[in-house]
Amino acid sequence: MSRALAARLGSRYAFLALLASLFLLFTPFEQAGPHPTMFPKYFAVGVGLFVVAPLIVLKPIKIRIAAVLMTVAVLSIALHTMVVKPAPAQFTLLILGNGALALMLYEASYSWRKEFVAAVSVLLLINAALIAIQAMMFYSVTHSIFDFHKVLFGSDSRFAEDYLNIARFSGIQVEPGTYANYIGCLTAILLLVSGFSVKILWTASLAVLSIFLTNSGSSVYFVPVLLVLMIYLWRSKIRASHLLILSVAIVAYLFYSGVLTHLEDRFFEHEDGSLSHRVEGMHAYMNQSIEEKFFGVGFGADPCVRCYYQDIGVTFNLVTRGGAVVAFALFLMVARSVFVNGIIFATILFLIPLNEKMFFYEAPVWLLFMMAATHLRGQLLPTPICKNKSRFRLAAAGR
Repeated sequence: MSRALAARLGSRYAFLALLASLFLLFTPFEQAGPHPTMFPKYFAVGVGLFVVAPLIVLKPIKIRIAAVLMTVAVLSIALHTMVVKPAPAQFTLLILGNGALALMLYEASYSWRKEFVAAVSVLLLINAALIAIQAMMFYSVTHSIFDFHKVLFGSDSRFAEDYLNIARFSGIQVEPGTYANYIGCLTAILLLVSGFSVKILWTASLAVLSIFLTNSGSSVYFVPVLLVLMIYLWRSKIRASHLLILSVAIVAYLFYSGVLTHLEDRFFEHEDGSLSHRVEGMHAYMNQSIEEKFFGVGFGADPCVRCYYQDIGVTFNLVTRGGAVVAFALFLMVARSVFVNGIIFATILFLIPLNEKMFFYEAPVWLLFMMAATHLRGQLLPTPICKNKSRFRLAAAGR
């Protein structure tokens, strides 16, 4: 087999492996039936490890500082579940498995950069296309929401055809809020790993606009954060016309969709379920003793019953569940991001996990943390005239 053919086959496998792994990680699903289990979580990370591992063999990884800091954080959580607040052994393995998969995906984003960017772009476009088709079918044909998630996974998604006078769409995701959280995170990853191009700009823009179609409270948070991230990251390259078109599209949607009126009714005229759960979770944590707060309330169970503690945000979960040790590990990642990228850019990046409703152990969380703690100076600034070319290449590579 010629080297050219081997490289081409390797590239195709890398794209398919990354696409399959990212699809499972960024499209959480549940078991159908009255007795749900954690099987989907184990299945997703197991398949991801199996298909991504060969990429690490084909092109050996080069461990970077962000990966080391993430490994320390994940190991501190695993230690917490084994010693401080014991949890079932299989849950600790799930945490370690997600950490290992995030590490491999992070390193693959360097060694297989073209394939990684292509996989993320394709997955974003698939999600955007299907939620747009779902909305168009509802308004022009069926007047009922077609459940793409059930077709793929066999379990019902949780959308609403008439929720306080508005339809909420979820595409292939299990619910509208899940779409906003996971596609928001995936869009941020695309912005961080890809260089600027018109193609990437419009892929990211379509993904951002598709988040609005969920008509969820999370969309109102993630869309502005992603727009600020795009503008700051590409401020020297993006054209005023691009911003104008995107701004007009957003304003038009806000005006004609009725989402602002819906959100006003939801949060100010009614007792919103998601918001009330967050308040209950915060109240439960504040009632913990000083000792509990220092050592952490634990990763194995919520400190309150049916308060959806993870909905408060992944950062809050990690800090309160893991206590001082995990908080210090996260602080190192934040400090690294501030040191290499500046406090403004680091603040924008960490606004995303601050409000993410993902579970604290999931690979997408750690993948985003690592990319936020990576040197992005080569993307943030125009290419300088540098006499020491090798030094500049090192900085631009994110090392």
